[in-house]
Amino acid sequence: MKAIRILLLEDSPEDAELIQAELIRGGLDIEIHNVASEEQFITSLVSFKPDIILADYTLPGLDGMTALTIRNERACDTPFIFVTGSLGEERAINTLKAGATDYILKDNMSRLATSVARARQETEYKKEKSRIATDLERERKLIRSIQDTVKALIIVLDSNGRILHVNPEAERVLGSLSPVLIGSVFCSTFISADDVKITNHHMRMALKNNRQSANVWRTRTRNGHSIMWSTSGITTEEWQSSRILLCGVNISAQESAEEKAHILDNFDRATGLPNRKLFLQQLGQYCSDFQSDTNKKIVVMMIGLPRLQEIQNSCGEAVTNHLLNALVQRLRTWQSDHGLLARVSDNAFAIAFKINKDELTVVVPQILESLRQPVYFEDKHFVLPAYGGTAVYLRDADEPTLLLQAAETARQSAESAKEQGYVFYTSVISTEAQERLQLETDLRLALNTPNELLMHYQPQIDINTGKIIGLEALVRWQHPRRGLLAPDTFIPAAESCGLMRDLGWRVLRETCWQIRAWQQAGLNPPLVAINLSASQFAEPLLPENIATILQEFGLDASQIELELTESTSMSNPEATILIMTQLRNRGIRLSIDDFGTGYSNLSYLKRFPIDCLKLDQAFVRDIATDANDLAIAEAIIAMAHKLGLEVIAEGVETEEQLLLLGKAGCHTIQGYYFSRPRPGQECAGMLSQHFSMPDTVKNLRGAAGS
Repeated sequence: MKAIRILLLEDSPEDAELIQAELIRGGLDIEIHNVASEEQFITSLVSFKPDIILADYTLPGLDGMTALTIRNERACDTPFIFVTGSLGEERAINTLKAGATDYILKDNMSRLATSVARARQETEYKKEKSRIATDLERERKLIRSIQDTVKALIIVLDSNGRILHVNPEAERVLGSLSPVLIGSVFCSTFISADDVKITNHHMRMALKNNRQSANVWRTRTRNGHSIMWSTSGITTEEWQSSRILLCGVNISAQESAEEKAHILDNFDRATGLPNRKLFLQQLGQYCSDFQSDTNKKIVVMMIGLPRLQEIQNSCGEAVTNHLLNALVQRLRTWQSDHGLLARVSDNAFAIAFKINKDELTVVVPQILESLRQPVYFEDKHFVLPAYGGTAVYLRDADEPTLLLQAAETARQSAESAKEQGYVFYTSVISTEAQERLQLETDLRLALNTPNELLMHYQPQIDINTGKIIGLEALVRWQHPRRGLLAPDTFIPAAESCGLMRDLGWRVLRETCWQIRAWQQAGLNPPLVAINLSASQFAEPLLPENIATILQEFGLDASQIELELTESTSMSNPEATILIMTQLRNRGIRLSIDDFGTGYSNLSYLKRFPIDCLKLDQAFVRDIATDANDLAIAEAIIAMAHKLGLEVIAEGVETEEQLLLLGKAGCHTIQGYYFSRPRPGQECAGMLSQHFSMPDTVKNLRGAAGS
């Protein structure tokens, strides 16, 4: 597909550059033309012929609504998206009513690339539908023209239905010339077996009435053409018996165009499954045909596959389509009893089926587990997390749209919980969805409020020396109504609503500010580890942006360490290596967080230019009671040392855990055994007094190191 031609109405070069960078980061191939005045804008609409218009709302001498009005008058089919600093709810609604496609705030442009791509796709889709509609109208005009000319099929039969005459159009459709066709039985030669009965009926009526029939009927020929017929009986003095005149019009092309339009409007292109629109229609019929009984229920299950978009971005359309069709084949095995299956969004399927109520808790996890099995493509395999939400007809909703909405709400709850992977809809979940939406709204406000998002710092201890050798920066939220919230309360909300990037940069800046504050107080703070979100890591200018912030606060790159989760690092390993190398070249230490919980390929791990692995607390928590966890921890520690990497154990809470980790060769710990995460001011007290581990821990050092 050719590059998207974007006309950008923006008077700030810096903002124009940021917008272009965000679009490129989103994987779009773009050709961008920047203008800043009404005259330039009007001229470019003609000369540049943009696919998309992006416009600031306020420019010197030109406001956004005026630009939108000009678009409506001169290029009404071109999508128009506001990209502006602030808009306000009422003004945003007015822009959409006036014909704007979307609006994006400059301080949160994470949706920009997606919005532009969707607008382009919808425009292409409208063009395709318009083209098909034009083709249909042209075909109808052609059919009317044919009916008035000899381009119609003209066939004369005797009273026994044998062919006496065919015109050239009939020869063409039949694929045979007159000498071959004359004398053959029309129905045997021309008409498909399914249509012989109705054809004979109309021929008898024509002979009986000896005039043109008012009825028109459709048949399919034996070679696949669709023909609309009319008949009349003919009698002359020269003929000893009546004749039958058949006049037919070939409507195959029209039916093909109508079928294509129907497919585009009702089916998913990649899988061929019904889309959301058709699924809701089918679900309505499915429910209306259902005879309620005490045992069987109609269940709608929404299945979310959130990694599909990530795979699409990193591996391309061919791999994604292969995965989709493999998943569809697995889902079809559950489409029993005339059940329904559809792809209702890019990352979600819906399935409806009848089931005994006592089987539901067994079948739902089985469906999800079948989807979680590896899918192989060439020399790679892909494992996709799958989450399900279910709703029961009549119990949870009695109308298709509400039933699907209930299942979708349950699926969102399952994705947020990430525990068993599926949730059955209840009214409580609906309340939770409303609370989640409120939490997302509050978080947007918190990002622009100075004292709500707070940084705490958890010490990292060298058990050989008992000294604090590092700190991990951890964000907390002082919510105005709910009090102090831990990250696991609001990080999922930030990820789901696209705020993780902004939150990540806020954490980095706050941490750099705190390091400088400690230095200005005469302290010598240790290395501070900062978590890097997946959305930050995907930014094309990540190394440059981090360097700019370090320079702003007068910090050296060696004073921070960036932590990247294992799953993020493995989403696109080759790109990860490139970005990591750029960061290392700037003197920044790197570590892999939550190691052991993802799907690391060790051949890539050894190529990553990292300094440290953080052993996830999932393997530390039961290390003293679970031999398997101990074996895994020992193996990870040994492997890291062989690769020349440091190891930090997270979540250390007991002396026994500390002792076992020390014996395994892990000499840096982090956890509540030594200290909970503390505000910067409390950490300053610890650093100024040269706090070290408690005496009880010092006594263990010899045993742990032996």
